[in-house]
Amino acid sequence: MTAELQRVVDELRAAMSGQSEWRMMNSLPAGARRDELGSALPASYREFLEVVNGATCGDVTVFGVPTVDGMQFHADPVPGAAVVLGRDEWFCCGVIADEPFFVNRATGEVWYFPDTGVQWWMSSSFERAADDFTSFFLRWVAGPEYVRLSATGRDDQWADLLSHVGRLEQGPAE
Repeated sequence: MTAELQRVVDELRAAMSGQSEWRMMNSLPAGARRDELGSALPASYREFLEVVNGATCGDVTVFGVPTVDGMQFHADPVPGAAVVLGRDEWFCCGVIADEPFFVNRATGEVWYFPDTGVQWWMSSSFERAADDFTSFFLRWVAGPEYVRLSATGRDDQWADLLSHVGRLEQGPAE
């Protein structure tokens, strides 16, 4: 799947290079060096960072090596939260419109809190999005499910970019 990830990222980078609006609001920087990546990172997230060291894709921010360790407070248990998290089980690898999403350390699955109109830690809605981080990125960040994550749906620069390269109109999730 890493070859597919690299192909899609290269396609998006090429398209971004032709539109200043897409470059101003979005970012797909070069990948991190292997010696920068810690062994504690979930495997598919680590593979992603080798291709893209963090990303800004519309409403989705994927943390890069310089910031990811400092963002793990999102996985700390919150008193009174409907869903109890913990750093041993969950790894926070980014945010969707300021609401964290996580990789389950045991399974590699990506989970998120859908927008329910309340703060994420108050929500009882915690849903599995993908089997692994690469699948999450390809389908939910750089694919047709992005409009479900985005607060603005199709009305942002990232959605325009995805539509331009034909990734927004792909078939339903498998």
